[in-house]
Amino acid sequence: MVGTQMLTKGLDLAGVSLVGVISADGLLHLSDYRASERAFQTLLQVAGRAGRGNDPGRVIIQTYTPEHPVIQAVQGYEYESFVERELEQRQELSYPPYGQLIALKLSSLNSTEVEETAQHFAEILFTVADEIPDMEVLGPAPAPVLRVANRYRWQILLKLLPGTSINTASLEQLQEVCPTSVRLMIDVDPLHFG
Repeated sequence: MVGTQMLTKGLDLAGVSLVGVISADGLLHLSDYRASERAFQTLLQVAGRAGRGNDPGRVIIQTYTPEHPVIQAVQGYEYESFVERELEQRQELSYPPYGQLIALKLSSLNSTEVEETAQHFAEILFTVADEIPDMEVLGPAPAPVLRVANRYRWQILLKLLPGTSINTASLEQLQEVCPTSVRLMIDVDPLHFG
């Protein structure tokens, strides 16, 4: 049987005694602070498909980085230590739940226009960041997947340290200077980047 991530969706398939994960590294190195969490969850769920019946199960994970903390945690079924280490890293970097992220996602049919708008927004936000010292402006940058449905996509990420807040109404004022051909979406603590 050959499957995709559909196998992670909780299907109870009898007689599955071997599960192989090809190129697990693709899950580990995404440009998202939740990449390790998602990789750990996916690999653990896939591994849970093997050996559900009377026969023992076996899991083979292909990786170029067997020393990666996620691979090590999955190998030892070390849920608590993985969560503890992940939360420590997020606290050190002020990522949620210890800080806040706000993604400004821009898209347009015109690649030049969306890039110029992202640059203009970044200039405005750098000025705001001067007034809010615990806010960091990351970007602008092309989205990890630059073009979707013929729309070019750019993004700016605002990182707020714990206890810092920004009025989202002030961010919505960016809509007033946004060209009508550019869409702006404000995503507080985004679940997905790209």
